[in-house]
Amino acid sequence: MKKKAFTLAEVLITLAIIGVVAAISIPSVISNSQQQEFKTGLRKAVSVLNSAITMNMAIDGESPYENADLYNYLQRHMNVIETFPYLSKKFSVSCTAGTTDCTANNSGFYTADGMRYEFFRNKLDKFPLHENSKISACGGSTDITNLHPGGTICGGCGSYGLNNNTDNTTKPPCIITVDINGDRKPNPANVNCKSTGGCSDENIFKYSDPLGIKLMDIFSIMITDKQAIPYGVAAQRAMYQAQK
Repeated sequence: MKKKAFTLAEVLITLAIIGVVAAISIPSVISNSQQQEFKTGLRKAVSVLNSAITMNMAIDGESPYENADLYNYLQRHMNVIETFPYLSKKFSVSCTAGTTDCTANNSGFYTADGMRYEFFRNKLDKFPLHENSKISACGGSTDITNLHPGGTICGGCGSYGLNNNTDNTTKPPCIITVDINGDRKPNPANVNCKSTGGCSDENIFKYSDPLGIKLMDIFSIMITDKQAIPYGVAAQRAMYQAQK
């Protein structure tokens, strides 16, 4: 009885088809996996921040509303392995020629899980509240002079619902950023931006698109008088959309 088998041509054609399908599908699989990694990282960061706030309130009896130095406040109950308390950061797209407003003295730290948290300290970093575009969120450090009517220091992280609060909260919330994978791509230049040497925000940071369709590894997080919540459409979608 004569045995049937695949010819060499048939095998080569099959392998070629498999190769084409793999070339088309693998990048999509990798991209989807990365997007899920970013979502998971943001959720973890928010959880860690809320845990630190809860510990501060329970053990030290101090909420973000009562502490003007969010940078040091959060470090009390977070697993910090490296800090950069003074970062000279240049915002060339926001600068006016001949002014001194082009540099922000930011702060930040890394945690043991590889995340990088950064705290704004310059009036160029404005995050207007939806309810009142004339009031922006604080940067979370003692030397902030932005984000409050009249340019006064916020003095702590307040409530998001300033116009509707029931507890006389008068301070706007604070905004920080988190790079959920630290110095790894797609924002690898972070590693060079943690000293007084300066770095340009527009050149090194890649942010998610405004609608959150394509996520990057950097997110904004709002710190209110009681908790940490994702800020902006991209962060909100990454936090609350169901995993696919």
